[in-house]
Amino acid sequence: MATKNDYAQPVISTEQVLSELQGCSPLQVSKQLINMELHDQRESLAVMAQIYDEFEQGGNVTDELVKPLILNLCDGLLCIKKLGLKQRGITATRLVSEINNFDYLGSTTTEKDQRFEKQRLDADSKSHQDDKGEYVRTKADADSHTPDNYMEDVGKKTAYTDAYFSDKKRVYSELEVNDRGERKQLRRNSTSYKNELEAKGLNAVERTYNNDHNLPLKHIFDEYGSSKALSVADLRDAAGSADNFDVVSQKINKIKLDSSWSDLKQKRDNLKAKPKLSAAEKKTLASLETHVNEATWNKALARESEARTAVESHLNQKVANKLTADTKLVKGEALKAGSKAKDELVDAGIGELIILVVKAVSFELKDMFQNGITHDTGCSSSMDAFSFRMKRALKYITRNLMNISLGSFKDAAMNFVKYLVNAIVDMFVGILKKALKIITEGFNAILASIKILLGESSGAEKADAITKLLASTVVTYIGFAFEESVLGFINKLPFGDVLSDVVMVMFTGIASTVVVWLLDKMDLFSVKDEKRAARVKEIFEFRIRQIKENTDAFEAAALQTLTQQKLQFRRMAERMSMAIDSDQNVNASVYAMADFMKVDLEINTTDDFMALLVAQDRIEV
Repeated sequence: MATKNDYAQPVISTEQVLSELQGCSPLQVSKQLINMELHDQRESLAVMAQIYDEFEQGGNVTDELVKPLILNLCDGLLCIKKLGLKQRGITATRLVSEINNFDYLGSTTTEKDQRFEKQRLDADSKSHQDDKGEYVRTKADADSHTPDNYMEDVGKKTAYTDAYFSDKKRVYSELEVNDRGERKQLRRNSTSYKNELEAKGLNAVERTYNNDHNLPLKHIFDEYGSSKALSVADLRDAAGSADNFDVVSQKINKIKLDSSWSDLKQKRDNLKAKPKLSAAEKKTLASLETHVNEATWNKALARESEARTAVESHLNQKVANKLTADTKLVKGEALKAGSKAKDELVDAGIGELIILVVKAVSFELKDMFQNGITHDTGCSSSMDAFSFRMKRALKYITRNLMNISLGSFKDAAMNFVKYLVNAIVDMFVGILKKALKIITEGFNAILASIKILLGESSGAEKADAITKLLASTVVTYIGFAFEESVLGFINKLPFGDVLSDVVMVMFTGIASTVVVWLLDKMDLFSVKDEKRAARVKEIFEFRIRQIKENTDAFEAAALQTLTQQKLQFRRMAERMSMAIDSDQNVNASVYAMADFMKVDLEINTTDDFMALLVAQDRIEV
């Protein structure tokens, strides 16, 4: 894009105008002033059209897209663990940006890489997972060292069954519905009833009840057991709540086993979509299609949602109670968060120092190659100029060490809060945990958004910047959501362990760059129109100011010249009047006036006059 100076007016100073008018007679001054240009002759519409063309053409695709993509590829290479650069926040993108935007008048600030922050947060979450050992269903199977680590509360299960039957011989299944919309009837299992059914050629498992855990015990153990704030007893208590029991037929219970209804339906859909089934798969699909119709599926899935909500609410309440009652739990996590923040403080400090030194020295080297070693140093010799440059860089580095220190300590404090909050969030389960995770994982993006909102930009620019920030953050996190499938393939390749991090950084970086570029082209908040209007205003105010400055210089010089010439003319006229009044020769005054007016009289002596008479034709009267 053109700079403001490309639209500048020709600069005219008072001295320049005086120089142009020097030697001009009063008769020539007016013409010379008319010929002087106080502004360029382009029409305002032409200038406006040029500004619009700049915005319509947009930036250079190479600078906006190609270079960032190449830098993202370099970021991937620099993130190899053995290089030790990633944990120090050193990336190719940041290095190039810092070097290109370096200014000795600016100050250094610390920055965070969203991709690396996400990786750190994921690693932190993994460290919070509690190992509760192997899944044990019944109390009888529990280890003697951990007698309370079992999942089934038989007492609660029996109590629910008794309450549901309430001395009735027959009850309705809580989930099963036949094709006519009628609920299925069930009875308690007994030898006499079994014999009675078999005598009629009927299957007892389809007509006798089982009390089923809607969310299976193993499912609850596997999904929620990683919380440090929850014991196996807490999981057992939630699993044995009335909201998680369903009285169904033995047949349905045997089909379901340790699967949730969602998993079972997914299994059925996968089998139906499969082009070729094995004999076992055909048998499984036939059993599902025979005993679970669509009405039953709908009812079962709705009940599962209710059961999940109830179980998660029960467990999250236990977590909240423990966090408020058990100070050791929070204190322990705070100590761990502090330790991680301290370790990162050291790495981040080293990284920021490296970037500070590299960008200052790189600026000097770049300037030496582009403009010469003595450029902008005030030195005549190369040695003195080189010494001056190194001292200037060292002075900048020393001055900004405090900024780095303060920034690193501020980042460490924020990291401590982030890790402590993340540890607490990881204790919760289910939907609540996922909602809180959005806050912790978007912690840096939220802080950056607040900084943007507090800035001096316009509303549209703030909205555009925040949208791009959040979009790049979301894309980065979505990229990590595919990490398992992507890395599953990469790890099979030679040097897969080295390439895995490289590929993920490249993938997320390229995706973020492309998304931000597309958002910039879409211009959702009409930022381009706003910037264009501001650009037009800026350039025309600049041009008007320059024209006024030129006009002021012109008027001052013209007034000064005309005043001097008026005084000079008055003195000549006075001398001529005095000569006439005293009956003296006025030729000297006439000649002086002619020279002043730069008029060629052609007659300066008597001989000139006589020659003129001879040369002219005689006039006869």
